[in-house]
Amino acid sequence: MIGLFAATAEGKKAAASLALGPDSVLVDGPVKPGLRRLWPSLGSAVLFMGVGAAVRLVAPLLQSQREDPGIVCVHHGFVVALTSSSNMLATEIAEALSATAVPTSDYVGASPLDEIVEALDTAVDGDIVACGAAVLAGDEIRLLNPLGFDLPDLPPNLQPDNYGTEWTVLIDDRLPKFLRKGKVLRLIPKTLVVGVGSSRGVTQEAVTAALALLESEHELDPRAVRSFATIDVKADEAGIQDAVADWGFWHGEDGGFTPPLTIHSAAQLAAVDVPNPSATAQTEVGTASVAEAAALLTARELGGRVELAAPKTSSANVTVAAARVLPG
Repeated sequence: MIGLFAATAEGKKAAASLALGPDSVLVDGPVKPGLRRLWPSLGSAVLFMGVGAAVRLVAPLLQSQREDPGIVCVHHGFVVALTSSSNMLATEIAEALSATAVPTSDYVGASPLDEIVEALDTAVDGDIVACGAAVLAGDEIRLLNPLGFDLPDLPPNLQPDNYGTEWTVLIDDRLPKFLRKGKVLRLIPKTLVVGVGSSRGVTQEAVTAALALLESEHELDPRAVRSFATIDVKADEAGIQDAVADWGFWHGEDGGFTPPLTIHSAAQLAAVDVPNPSATAQTEVGTASVAEAAALLTARELGGRVELAAPKTSSANVTVAAARVLPG
């Protein structure tokens, strides 16, 4: 349905003169309630008013680029397409009214890719603007989702079985083992919980060096870390606290996210089955595992299925491990 909405007699006269086919309807009465009432069934909305007034009317109603109707604004000899999907309609109306059509591109990063980023809270590595523009242009793009995240409805040109494409979109918390042909956009979900254990008086540099092994030895992307975890007797270690804060500064999106440090007691950690228990840790802190147990326990508390993404790895007097929160 094409809804024609006019607040003035002049606008209603112009709207009535248009012949846009049997699906067009000139809506009587006040514009705002009529627009709200018909919004779910509209394919396009033609508003005979200024652009500013039109924007204020439609803004609260907008949901997603693929579901919202096209929006056209007719005012003072100009027919303005407020969404790219309404460019053709704006041109048709302009020709009928002997007015000037003003087409637009409403791509400002809003694409199915942005819906994925928002739904999964991912970091972005690559040119999402250029890739998103290719999606909206209808180019075939391969989407790889090896961890099996639930995704929003995807257009047919953004699918896993598209081969030989210029763009590949990869949703993963791991660094790619090899470079793919063409252009790659990586979306990195925050799936990882990193457990940290250390000796007393550990330095920030030592903790940072151990954390770096998650990337260099286990190919985990540092931007995928959602939380850190340790045992309560290590909670006041300045070296661990400073390393966590430094990690957030360097790897948080725009420096704005520092993963929290979750604390567990020895009794809580002792109840967690781990693949690599330590008799030394059991003697010193009352649990056979700190890094693995803290990572797994915190990940389980976050919900979903859990697996060990990186077993305990040691550097000097620091041990780290990573658990992954899987979808479903």
